[in-house]
Amino acid sequence: MTRSVKRGAYRRTCRTCSWTGTYDTAAKASHAKRRHSCSRWLAKAAAAERGQARLAAVDRTPKPCLHKQANHQHGTYACYTLDACRCEPCCVAVSVYETERVRQHAYGRWNGLVDAEPARIHVRRLMAAGMGLKRICAVADLSSGVIWKLLYGCPRVDGTRRPPQKRLRPATADRILAVELDLADGAKVATTDTARRLQALVALGWSMSKLGTRLGWTPGNFNPVVNGTQREVTVRTAKAVHSLYLALVDQAPPEDEWRDRIAASRARNLASARGWAKPLRINGRIHIGSALPLPDDALEVVDTSADADDYDEAAVLRRLSGDRTAPLTKDDRVEIVRRARADGWSLLDIQDRAGITKPERYLGLAQQEAS
Repeated sequence: MTRSVKRGAYRRTCRTCSWTGTYDTAAKASHAKRRHSCSRWLAKAAAAERGQARLAAVDRTPKPCLHKQANHQHGTYACYTLDACRCEPCCVAVSVYETERVRQHAYGRWNGLVDAEPARIHVRRLMAAGMGLKRICAVADLSSGVIWKLLYGCPRVDGTRRPPQKRLRPATADRILAVELDLADGAKVATTDTARRLQALVALGWSMSKLGTRLGWTPGNFNPVVNGTQREVTVRTAKAVHSLYLALVDQAPPEDEWRDRIAASRARNLASARGWAKPLRINGRIHIGSALPLPDDALEVVDTSADADDYDEAAVLRRLSGDRTAPLTKDDRVEIVRRARADGWSLLDIQDRAGITKPERYLGLAQQEAS
């Protein structure tokens, strides 16, 4: 029979370095005492004392947020990083963040940070097209501080300024790059597209007086727009003209009475004398486009076969020519990628010149279309 060994708490202490160990058997405790190193234990104890001294010297007083555009709350990673606050809640928040980051690294799920330059270029292009910073933030569902730091940096607590961000979280970059041009009603856009829509309606026979009445404009406001002498209009005006264009482009002007017939005839003669084109037709259907500006040749009359394609030819040509304001569907993007690759464009060229984010998603479909 084998004798059972009684297990309990056996403690051994070294009188030289004060090492102490507790084990479940006396043999383990004695073996650990013989194997321990007094010099190593003393060095470890000294390092622990120095660490405790450093922690005790840290100022744990909550520091106020001195940023003008933000109000960082205590107990957050942002307050610990940007305000250099070392209070207890902020330190706990950083500890939780680092623990989660290390865990995601171990699982292989941490995607880190990406280059911020593509997102910065996209925001600047939207702003150059007339889209305001607050409008971009609202569409992207981001705070203004995120976009502001991306473009201009942010002030430090000591009065200096941080440079613009070099890296972004992938989720933030995807939100920014997904923003399409969406101007506020009060923003100014070029009159070209608005004027050509009105000119196209006049070429169909709608008199300028009837169009002005429907829009609620006086002749003094209507004539500069339809003639193109006014350089800019508000987005609200462009959208109103666009809605009127959609309502009247498929309707013939009233010609039941002789006054209406005279007005329609004069409108057509005026449009013919000034070279105003009728609405653009592509693949047998009228192209209505968007309420925002079109390129200079957008309203040329084009007659092609009646077989309708899924993509918008005008939008494809505009994007390939460098105009990034044209709204696109999935079929439009596939056709743009197909044509661009056929012309020798790289994926980066398609993204920068045509404004299509992640063009590799449409590469396979474009190859199927080509075959």
